[in-house]
Amino acid sequence: MKLEVEEEKNDAKSELYSRIRFYICPYAVHKSQKLGRGFLFVQSECTLAEVSLMVPKNSQGLLISQRSILVHFLTVGEYDSEICRDDFELAEVRSTLQDAVDSYDEQSNVVILMRFRCGHVALGIAKLVPDYGICKSLGNNYYKNSTAGALQLNLDDM
Repeated sequence: MKLEVEEEKNDAKSELYSRIRFYICPYAVHKSQKLGRGFLFVQSECTLAEVSLMVPKNSQGLLISQRSILVHFLTVGEYDSEICRDDFELAEVRSTLQDAVDSYDEQSNVVILMRFRCGHVALGIAKLVPDYGICKSLGNNYYKNSTAGALQLNLDDM
């Protein structure tokens, strides 16, 4: 299965965001309080098409192994030193990413960079859901004692 129409890709990304926003937005707010302005780097070993399926079965009816995403909160400096150094393809979005991080409203938005196994890369600014105060409280409750460098979400367990 492959998503070829841009509208289908946008729908798949929007649907994914709506499924994970209550986890990643509090994570972003919590991390930004510690690290400063930054963005969420969402990665998956699945393709965008596989992630977009509501049921974890491919077009042949076979089960897709555990679908998960890995979410890091990064500053642009961390992006430069850790990501761009090893992945020149992601360096192409560097200036657009910098503009997004410099201009977004931390009280109402979050910057998200997504990368999938199929090679699809997307960068955007999304609405913070729930609102900032709730995200701040949830972030402190869930992530204050976490020592993990990333947040892993298993899509089929949500």
